[in-house]
Amino acid sequence: MARNTRPVSVHGRLLSYLLLPLFLLLVAGVAVDHHVIVSPIHSAFDHSLSRSALAIVARVRPGTDGHPVVALPQNPPMPLRAMNGERFFYRVSRPGGETVAGIPDLPLAPDSGSADGFSYANITYHDEAYRLASYRTSETGTPLIITVAETPLRRDRAVHRLDVAFLINDTVQMAAVLIIALLGIRIALRPLQRLGGQIAGRPPEALAPLSTREVPTEVLPVVESLNTLLLRVRDSVLSQQHFLANAAHQLRTPLTGLKAQLEVLTHETAGTPVQERIALLQGGVDRLAHTANQLLTLARSEPSAHRASHFTPIELPHLVGEMIDASLDRAIACGIDLGADSRPAQVTGVYWLLHELLGNLIDNAIRHTPAGGTITVRCGIEAGQPFLEVDDSGSGIPPGERERVRERFYRGHGGEGDGCGLGLSIVDEVARVHGARLSIHDGSVGMGTRMRIDFPAG
Repeated sequence: MARNTRPVSVHGRLLSYLLLPLFLLLVAGVAVDHHVIVSPIHSAFDHSLSRSALAIVARVRPGTDGHPVVALPQNPPMPLRAMNGERFFYRVSRPGGETVAGIPDLPLAPDSGSADGFSYANITYHDEAYRLASYRTSETGTPLIITVAETPLRRDRAVHRLDVAFLINDTVQMAAVLIIALLGIRIALRPLQRLGGQIAGRPPEALAPLSTREVPTEVLPVVESLNTLLLRVRDSVLSQQHFLANAAHQLRTPLTGLKAQLEVLTHETAGTPVQERIALLQGGVDRLAHTANQLLTLARSEPSAHRASHFTPIELPHLVGEMIDASLDRAIACGIDLGADSRPAQVTGVYWLLHELLGNLIDNAIRHTPAGGTITVRCGIEAGQPFLEVDDSGSGIPPGERERVRERFYRGHGGEGDGCGLGLSIVDEVARVHGARLSIHDGSVGMGTRMRIDFPAG
């Protein structure tokens, strides 16, 4: 059994193709921005750290004993430049390792041999991360190494803030790109939406090719293939209609002659034993002629056989009156009371098709209504919708067969009667041509059948 899968829209597919690349681009952009900003920030803070070392150098004075003295607090060693959550330490030492001032166990940064005398390193001191800068100088007359160290809290905070700023900026830019892309996709897909609306809004009988004026190049082959298919279907339908109409028309001429010959033969054999057989033969020919006429009507009632120009305003009371006059003699001969209850109503349709529709409904009612019964033809407007109705007191149609009687060549009630099973098929087909709906109900007198055609409003 085939699995039911939801169709994936082009809009959703394009969106899914965009999301992953945009996300990867966002991650890459943030990574690049972080890499770009880290080096300048560290350089700026290293420069600030080196200025602290130079500030300490400026406080070195020669002592009375010839040894340098640093004019900074020594006991206890205290952090300098300390801010909230930060620690700063210094050490002034000789190249041999002797501490002149500051923290004696503060490590030195390895000599990098730089021209400015500064070297930097990241260390862990007392289980805490520090940034270290060592300045080797002999400006005081004695070679000294000034080492300063600070916790990297401020530089990490600055990097974090810039990372967040870049992330927000890149996210906003990506969101803007995504919104613009979505708008562009929506605008680009409008021709497809218009094409879908054009196809959905076409009536079933419209088999003309679709317009390719605004169809995108990528979809043009599909539309052209669909147009080719529509033309083939139209040609096939027209060929079928022409064949059926020609076959029915060709049958009518010899059948009419055969009926005339049988009528003559009936008069000539009156009172003879063969008269009964001739009567049976004549009934069979009548049914065959009726079937041929019904086939012709069915072929001409196909939706694709009619253009909009064929539809004209039709007064339903006039149609009802005309059909009552045409069927009255037959109803009287069958002992049936045929009447009308007409109220003003107008529809737009093909007159001869509605003539056939009502004629088939009245014909069916007469066939299935016994002598002494009644048939009422009604028309009018209910709830803003015009309607046409044939109500009889005949044998009725069981609810279980009310859908099947619309099928071609289906004859209910055990197949009795001399119909061919096409009458209600023609009625249903003509109703669909007019956008109307055929419904079957119980007769209003408690028995029989009420056939109702509801036309679209206005």
